[in-house]
Amino acid sequence: MADSIDSYLARSGELVDRGAEIDRRIAALEAEKAGLLGERVQLLLGEVAPGSAGYESAERSMFAEVSAGLRISRAAAARALATGWSLNDRFPATRAALAAGEISLRHAVVIVQAAAPLETADLDAHRRFEELVVPYAAAETAPRAEAFAKSAAAAVAPESVTERHRRARGDRQVRVTDVDDGMSWLGILMPAPLAHAAHDRLTAIARQIRMTGAAKVSGAFHGPRAPQPGQELTDDDWRRLELFASMADDLQEPAADPRSLDEIRADIAADLLLAADTDLMRESGLDSIRGSVQVTIAGSSLAGADDRPAELDGHGPIDVDLARLLAASAEVWDRLFLDARGMLTRTDTYAPTDRMRRHLRARDQHCRFPGCRMPARPCEIDHNHDHARGGPTDLDNLACLCRGHHALKHPDLDDRWRWSVNQLPGGVLEWIHPDGRSYVDQPVPRVQFA
Repeated sequence: MADSIDSYLARSGELVDRGAEIDRRIAALEAEKAGLLGERVQLLLGEVAPGSAGYESAERSMFAEVSAGLRISRAAAARALATGWSLNDRFPATRAALAAGEISLRHAVVIVQAAAPLETADLDAHRRFEELVVPYAAAETAPRAEAFAKSAAAAVAPESVTERHRRARGDRQVRVTDVDDGMSWLGILMPAPLAHAAHDRLTAIARQIRMTGAAKVSGAFHGPRAPQPGQELTDDDWRRLELFASMADDLQEPAADPRSLDEIRADIAADLLLAADTDLMRESGLDSIRGSVQVTIAGSSLAGADDRPAELDGHGPIDVDLARLLAASAEVWDRLFLDARGMLTRTDTYAPTDRMRRHLRARDQHCRFPGCRMPARPCEIDHNHDHARGGPTDLDNLACLCRGHHALKHPDLDDRWRWSVNQLPGGVLEWIHPDGRSYVDQPVPRVQFA
């Protein structure tokens, strides 16, 4: 059996390593291709000056040529040309990392797009931006790099980012887009903290509906009782309800509510908008559920001494005026102490019983499996070294993990599937694959705004 496990894991590692090597070769070819497309844009600029007679016709012809030659849409051709030209013109470190296979084309695209607030001619700002972003992107997924890059751009050019956000708030709107089968999309363009908080509240209400329903249906198992009117659920309550709901699923108990979480969220959103209340579960204290987001703002900005951007954890910079309004109505404040790298070292809070959870959520921001973007709030607080095996309940042995990645280290798993994790100094997590290979996940540094 041991030989079978060893051969299985060895072959698995070979396949993943070969895939990673292919990705590096693809990235190098993408860098070469981007360089050629950037040269094509420069060829046009050398021939016809932007804004002069005939420039638009020449540009359209270039888009059509690349679209036909590469068999891509006109829009895709325009994006590829813009990225190639930008990499050649003012992103030398990003271009070099792509050519070396250290980042993917997707990483390069999000880096270029995040730098949009920077003045095109300000090469020094671009250099400082790349110094912050490229090393981080080389160790992270593109979505994680995107959020960090937005904050880095705000750190390099805080005034321009703040002004852009203030102007963008004037674009708030609601739109309806009809699709097939009698359905329509209702879209609301709104400031990011409000959108994330609204989604968080819908999710919290939907989870309560599903879990209390499961507890009622499975009452024969003497599970946790449904919350009473006005009762607010604690984290422990959620864990008990989640466990009981999963037990009901495992035992194939009849579902109290067959809808998916997405369906319940959509129904609640419609009910709230149309009736200013939800009639789906009045007796469960839904009015006490509030949306929650984590916003970081410098003390000087909070006091109005400057207008440095605030940051929505895991998303990027936000309008400082909106952050001040959110702070004015916040029920809980945590003061964060950072080191010179922007890493969280400790928190100071007025809620000592929740102090560890607040510290972990502020430090981790999302699930700490490499690349996962699940926000920290719905994640489970995990003992890296199992509590049942003597692992201590302290900050150096705890991390936020989503349910799926938490399950990877369950002690009942077959040795071929079970991962383990070590917490290193500074909140760094080292995930160990069953074959012994390790993957390191760094806590997200907060960009230091100048």
